[in-house]
Amino acid sequence: MDKASKVDVLSSQQRKFRLLMAVAACLFAAVFLALSIWIVRGTEEDHLLRAARNYAKAIDSFRSFYAEHIVSPLVGHPWVIITEHYKEEGGAIPIPFTMTMDLVEYMSQRDMTINARLISDFPFPQRMDRIITEFDKEALQQLRSDKIPEYYRFTSGEQGKELLYATPILMQPTCVTCHNNHRDSPKKDWQVGDVRGMQVVSLPSSQNAFALSERFAYLIVFVVLSFLSALLALFLMDGRVRKTVRLLHDRNEKLEATTIELKQQQNALDQHAIVSMTDRAGDIIYTNQHFKDISGYSEDELLGKNHRLINSGYHPKEMFETMWKTIAAGKVWHGEIKNINKLGEHYWVKATIMPLYDSKGQIDRYISIRTDITQQKQLEQNLKKSYEDLYALTMTLDEARKSAVSASEAKSAFLANMSHEIRTPMTGIIGMTELALDTPLTATQRGYLGVVKSSADALLSILNDILDFSKIDAGKLEISVIEIDIKDLLMQCLKPAAVLARKKGVSLVVDISPQLPDRCLLDPVRVRQVLVNICDNAIKFTPQGEVLVTIDWQTLDDQTGELILGVRDQGIGISAEQQQHIFQPFSQADESTTRSFGGTGLGLTITARLVELMGGEIGLESELGQGSFFWIKLPTKVTQISPPPILSSQPNVILLSDRQAHLRSLQVQLGSLGLMSKACDSIDTFWKAVETKQDQTTYFIVEHYLSGALQGIEVIKKLIEQGHSLEQCILISDVSGDALSETVNQMGITHVVTHPPTRSELSEMLLPNSTIKAAKAEVDLSSTLNILLVEDNKVNQKLITTLLVKRGHQVLLAENGQEAVALCLDELFDLILMDMQMPVMGGVEATRLIRENERLLQRNPTPVFAMTANVLPTDKEACLNAGMNGHLGKPVKLAELDAVLDAVKRTAPK
Repeated sequence: MDKASKVDVLSSQQRKFRLLMAVAACLFAAVFLALSIWIVRGTEEDHLLRAARNYAKAIDSFRSFYAEHIVSPLVGHPWVIITEHYKEEGGAIPIPFTMTMDLVEYMSQRDMTINARLISDFPFPQRMDRIITEFDKEALQQLRSDKIPEYYRFTSGEQGKELLYATPILMQPTCVTCHNNHRDSPKKDWQVGDVRGMQVVSLPSSQNAFALSERFAYLIVFVVLSFLSALLALFLMDGRVRKTVRLLHDRNEKLEATTIELKQQQNALDQHAIVSMTDRAGDIIYTNQHFKDISGYSEDELLGKNHRLINSGYHPKEMFETMWKTIAAGKVWHGEIKNINKLGEHYWVKATIMPLYDSKGQIDRYISIRTDITQQKQLEQNLKKSYEDLYALTMTLDEARKSAVSASEAKSAFLANMSHEIRTPMTGIIGMTELALDTPLTATQRGYLGVVKSSADALLSILNDILDFSKIDAGKLEISVIEIDIKDLLMQCLKPAAVLARKKGVSLVVDISPQLPDRCLLDPVRVRQVLVNICDNAIKFTPQGEVLVTIDWQTLDDQTGELILGVRDQGIGISAEQQQHIFQPFSQADESTTRSFGGTGLGLTITARLVELMGGEIGLESELGQGSFFWIKLPTKVTQISPPPILSSQPNVILLSDRQAHLRSLQVQLGSLGLMSKACDSIDTFWKAVETKQDQTTYFIVEHYLSGALQGIEVIKKLIEQGHSLEQCILISDVSGDALSETVNQMGITHVVTHPPTRSELSEMLLPNSTIKAAKAEVDLSSTLNILLVEDNKVNQKLITTLLVKRGHQVLLAENGQEAVALCLDELFDLILMDMQMPVMGGVEATRLIRENERLLQRNPTPVFAMTANVLPTDKEACLNAGMNGHLGKPVKLAELDAVLDAVKRTAPK
C-alpha cells in the first residue's frame, strides 16, 4: 500500500471517529437529561440518590460505549496507540478508564454542583498522588466484602447535606489481560469480576432544592451545558486525533525501519538458535531454518507432526513427563536433550522451553529455543575417557607407591639390622672404656682412653647420622631440647677434631667469646653432629695451616639469644657455582674430591637439615683457592645467667700459648671460674711472668705444641728445675705420642688435658673442692637388686654384668628369651634387662609370655626394660606394646642405667 492510500484510509477512519464522538456526545447529553429528570422527582434524598445513580450509570454507559464502539475497533491498529499516557505521546488515544477519568474530572471542574471521581487503591505510578478519603476506604471494603452494587452515605457539613455515592468498577476479561501484563500495573493477579476500584459521585442538597424550585428552566440549562461539555470533549479528542494523524506518517516510516531491523535480528537468531513452536498437544506449528537444517526434515514434513519425531530414545520417559509438567504449570524448563535427525544421526541440544499465552491469559502454545552442543558433549566424552585413563594411571601410581613403601620398609629394616649389628660391638668398646676410666690410671692413659671414648661416641654419632638421614628424609626426626653446659659441650665436641687435625699436621684453633653463657637449652646430640661434621670437613680439605673455630653469642633479649658457630679453614675453597648445591644430598664441591678425600657428601646435607630443624641458619662464604668459612646460627634460651665472678687474687694462673685465640678462650673459661690469669704468647714473656710469681699458689698452663725451639713438656721441665711443684703445672696437648707419654710418666706429671680443655677439667685441676665437680654417688649395698640379664652377646654379657655387680647387684644370666621365661617361672626378680634380637626366642615374645605367666600365677609384674641396639621408634613402640616398662639403647648410657636402677630400688618391696 502506497502512502496516498494510507492517507485516504486514515482520513476515512478520522471521519468515522468524529461521527462516533458526535453520537457519544448526544448519548452523553441524553443520559444527563434522564439523570436530571430523575433528580427533580421524589424527596430530597431520593432525588439526590437518583441523581447520583443516574450520573454514575451515565459515566459507566459512556465508558462502555467508548470501549466497545471506539476503542475496540482500533485495538491492534498499526497506526493508533491506545494508552493511559495519551497526553505525553502524540497521536495516541486514551484507554477507556483514562478517558472516563479525565472526562469526569473535566466535567467536575466545570460544574461545581456535582463532583465525580474514579478511585482505586491500586493506582498506576502516575496517579499515586491521588488522595483516598476515609469514605473511599470504607466504600471499597464494603463493595469487595459484601459484593453489593452500590454504597452511599449522607453527610452534613458547612455546605449542608451531601450525598457520597460509590459504585464498583469490575474487572472485565480485556481488563484482566491488560492489567496483568502491563509493565506499570501495581497488581498482576487480577481475575474477572474483581473490584478494580470505584466511581464516587458527590451531590450537595442545594442542587436538588435549586432543581425543585426552577425545575424545568434549569433542567434545560443543565442539558445544554452537558451537551456543550460533550461537544467540547469531542472537539478536544478530535484535536488529539488530528495530531495523531499528523504523527502517523513519521511513525509509519519508523515502524517500517523497526520491522526491517526486527527481521534482521530474527535472521541472526535463526542463524544461531534452533527455534520451534508447538501447540498444547506438542504438534509442531512453526520451525525456523536452523531447525530444518539440523533435523534434516523439510517444513512440510515437520508442520503438524508431533515433536516426538526427533526423539532419539536416549532419555527416560520420566524426563519428558517432568518437562511437560513444568511447562504446563506455566514455568520454564531448561535441559540438555539428545535428538536424532532424518538420517538417523544423533545430535545434542541445550533447550529452553516455555509457554505462550493467549489474550485470556491461557496457555495456547509452547516455544522451544535450542543451541547445538554436539561438539561440547563430544569433548565431555573425551574428557571422561581421559579421566578414566587418568584413574587407571593413578591406580598404577598407587601400586608403584605401595612398592616404594615396601622398599622403604625394607630399607628401614636393613638400617635397623645394621644399627643393631654395629651397636652391639660399640657397646663393648664404650662400656669397657668407661670401666677402664673408673680404674686408677696415669694421666697419659686417662688421656688415651678419653680420646678413645670420645672417638667411639663420634662413631656412634655417625651411626646415628645414617639413621637420622633416613628419619630426616621421611620427616620423622625429632629435636630433644634439654638444659646443657654449652661451654663443656662444645669443648668435648672439638677434642676429637683437634686430634684429627694434629695427625694431619693442621692446627685446630678455638676462640670463645666472653659473652657465651654457661647453660642454655639445646639438643646436645644434634649440636655435636653439626659442629663435628663442619670441623671434619674443614680439616679434611685443609692440607696445611690451621682451622679456626669461633664460638660467639648474640643476645636477643633477657632470656634468649643466638649461638653463633664459625669454622674457617685454609683449604681448597669452593666456587660460586659449586656453592649452590653444596648442601644437597650426596654432592661435593668437586666430584674429583671424592678420589682425593673420600666421602659421600652426606654430612653437609644432614648438617643443614639439622640446623633447619633446630630453627637456625647455616651459610657459606668461600672463594676458590682461598679457603671456606661456614657459619651457623642457633636460637636458644638461656637457663642460667651467672653473675660476673669475683676474680680472686689467688691462685694466679700463667698461660703460655703462641695463639692469641687459645689464650682468649682459656681466659674466658678461667674467668668464669673466678680465676685471674696472665696470658703469654712467647717464651720470653712467659719467663718474665714466672719470675714475678715464685709462690706455690701460682699455676702454669702450658700448650705442648709451640712454634719456638722449646715445646710445652720442656717448659714444664724447667719450671720443675726452678723449684715449682708438679701440681702447679698443667700440660695441654691435642695428641699424645708414645715418646711424649713416656716423658710425662717419667716426670710424674698428672695434670694433662687434651686440647681444647673444658671448663670442668680446668676446675677439677685448679679448684679441687669446686661444686662444679660432680661427686660420685656411693653404692648402697643394703639395696641390692636381684637382676635377670637376658643377652646373647658375650661381650655385652661381661660388660653389663660388670657394671651391675660393681653397683652391688646380683645378676643371673640368660642366653635367650626361652631361658628367661623358664627362669621367671622358678624365681622372682627385682628387674629384667631384656635384649630384643636373640636366637631361639626374641625379647618381645619372651616379655609377652612372662606377662601372661604373671597373670596366670597372680604375681605382681616384674619391671622389664629393653636393653637393645634397636633404637628406632617402631622398636620402642613394640617393646611397650609387649608389656615392657621402658627402653635403654645400646651402647648403654650409665646415667640412664643408674636412673632405672634407682627407680626400681624405690619401688621394690622391702
